[in-house]
Amino acid sequence: MKVLLTGGGTGGHIFPALSLWRHVSARVPGSQCLYVGTERGLESRIVPEAGLPFVSVEAAGLRRELSLDAVRTLWVTYRGYRASLRLVREFQPDVAVGTGGFVALPVIYAASKLGVPTVIWEGNARPGLTNQVLMRRVNAVAVCFPESEAMFSRARRVVFTGNPRASEVVQVSAADKRRALDTYRILRGQRVILIVFGSRGSETANRIVAELLPRFADHPDWRVLFVTGENHFDAIRAQLSALPRNVTLHPFISDMPALLPHVDVVVSRAGSSTLAEICALGLASILVPSPYVTANHQEENAMQLARAGAARVVKEAELTADRLWRELSDLLNGPLDDIRERARSFGRPDAVQRLGDLVLEVAGERRA
Repeated sequence: MKVLLTGGGTGGHIFPALSLWRHVSARVPGSQCLYVGTERGLESRIVPEAGLPFVSVEAAGLRRELSLDAVRTLWVTYRGYRASLRLVREFQPDVAVGTGGFVALPVIYAASKLGVPTVIWEGNARPGLTNQVLMRRVNAVAVCFPESEAMFSRARRVVFTGNPRASEVVQVSAADKRRALDTYRILRGQRVILIVFGSRGSETANRIVAELLPRFADHPDWRVLFVTGENHFDAIRAQLSALPRNVTLHPFISDMPALLPHVDVVVSRAGSSTLAEICALGLASILVPSPYVTANHQEENAMQLARAGAARVVKEAELTADRLWRELSDLLNGPLDDIRERARSFGRPDAVQRLGDLVLEVAGERRA
């Protein structure tokens, strides 16, 4: 079977696609994959490192307002669509799957135009504009929040699958988890705090966390891993003259599924993949939704958990070193079992199986 995957810009679009491919390739031995992204997105590095064939097309984010930039965007998208038509004809996939990001629009549109069965996956509570445009073109839409189904009322079919990253973190091997203990120098009995503001990091949130780091010297029983994002790593390292021995900086963590089972509290953005991992493992979290995303969808994601007592939420505008310290201290000095159990109730550890079932079913419609 041939599977065309597309989705990019951030890890929240890329990693679910890779999780899906690993599942499908295990279920259908001999399957082939082609991943289509852009040169500017993280996918241009992450996908080849994962061993998948990667090609790029032009794409740009859609704009809701009428302007000169909107016209340019449409022209770039059209060029990406023409290139995608050629790629689809050459690869001849049995199914095309889009996991979000503006590159999915020209690629999935081209696949549907050529009669290829198509699936789009929406990770957020509020759908992105790309998937809203594509909903009437595709065979099926997969969603991660039951509340999202109503927003795809014009789609042919909507299926609640969850986020395939949830399955990845619960299936990690014992050997990989032991290796993570050594890699990240986690000592027996330490409480582990992971601070990461998305795959690209956040200049504002990083600066506030940097102010906080010296305080951890008074808590050697806490182990702090601060993931800055590659673009911010050098600036944060230069800002800090010294770090407590129990704090380390990381530009990026590629083996996150192996690390997360050791984590007690996550401080993070509220992207769909992050929440899927948190809930699958039942982790306590302090969520700082990004205010820079389309339609403020991360805040909606976070509030789904907060309303159920499954996470703490701090808006970036309200984030200070003192506020974050209070939230961390409150969680780590109190019982974590309740918030963990509430988070676990949102988890879908079988998500990749559900999404895989849907993709294979849609692919089978063409081959039947």
